[in-house]
Amino acid sequence: MTYTPLAFLKAFRRNQSGAVAVEFVLIAPLLFGLLFGIITVGYFIGVSHSVSQLATDTARASVAGLDMQERIELAEAYLAKASINYPLLIQDAISPQVSTNDVNPPSMTINITYAIASSVLGIANSLLGLNISDIKGSAYLAY
Repeated sequence: MTYTPLAFLKAFRRNQSGAVAVEFVLIAPLLFGLLFGIITVGYFIGVSHSVSQLATDTARASVAGLDMQERIELAEAYLAKASINYPLLIQDAISPQVSTNDVNPPSMTINITYAIASSVLGIANSLLGLNISDIKGSAYLAY
């Protein structure tokens, strides 16, 4: 029995074998991209919150000091163990700046910059071109 082109097309259209595999090949990149985006956004939110919390908790830790020098030492000691208290943060990527003001009222400002190049966000940044190089957090405390 010979097939005419029209009969071959009808038989090809009715044949369902392999249709699921073709559909998966077409949809999978979109699904994996969406999954990667969801994970990246969630991780960014977690790291951003951790950086903000690190700044505020450092300021709170300095309250126990009796004078400004002791407060600075307490703040730096808290910052030294940041990756223990905040598991999403990498210690080497944290750049803290502690500044004080001795005028009335005495105060302390904590500025934290977190470089994302060595994390999952650095990979997403290079793939998606987000132009995010660091995450910043700060806290101000008047004594």
